[in-house]
Amino acid sequence: MPPGSAINGKGNVVGFGENHHQRWLWECWQDMERGVLAKMNGRRFALIVNGDCTEGLHHRSPEVVSTRIEAHVQMAVVALSNLASAAKKRYVTLGTECHTLDMENLVAERIGAEDGKARDKWLIKIHGCLIDAAHHIGPTSRAYLEASGMGINMGNARLNYVRCRHEIPTVFLRGHRHCGGWFSDGSGIMGITGGWQMLTRHGHKVVTDSLPTPTALLFDWQHKKHGELPDVAQYRYPGPQAEISIA
Repeated sequence: MPPGSAINGKGNVVGFGENHHQRWLWECWQDMERGVLAKMNGRRFALIVNGDCTEGLHHRSPEVVSTRIEAHVQMAVVALSNLASAAKKRYVTLGTECHTLDMENLVAERIGAEDGKARDKWLIKIHGCLIDAAHHIGPTSRAYLEASGMGINMGNARLNYVRCRHEIPTVFLRGHRHCGGWFSDGSGIMGITGGWQMLTRHGHKVVTDSLPTPTALLFDWQHKKHGELPDVAQYRYPGPQAEISIA
């Protein structure tokens, strides 16, 4: 949440106050943004907002900063504005309805995304590599099997493309499960972005052992031959350990 970007129904501007978690998340977001723009250094790039760019009102959560979904859209647009204005092209994928309703179409329109709307899946070709970008992927409760899960999902997607005799993507992008990372088998890449939020009370119930780690992925084809896999840079922000009590 960018500071001062949320306005409640009475017109009051919502800030961080004493919420150091929100302040830390915004500092991490700005650090990622600076890193990406410095690495691009004026080169052309595409921005993919891969679903769930708003929190929404779900599971009757009392923890959202505003009950107005319009305020959530405004926060997303402000947060994305620097990257969106620097990108040559922008793409928005549809996330989970309990978070976003259909507001991602409004975000897409406001940041000048392709088609002016969000899609369930984008197929984007960059430097001879076909990218399959979609939001959903199955969750995993076992951290030590995350790489296996990425490989399984990539293999399954490839097989379905083969069955239909479609061109097989080289890079697959997913989100949804909040646990970021990337996996390559040498001929393809599966990349997943980590969620930019702390655990809600619902999260503490369903994924008790998870430690929020926001991530962003940058795929760079500079100095690569046509059709080669890109270099991958991951912007990853493990949070500080919670206070330890001595009994």
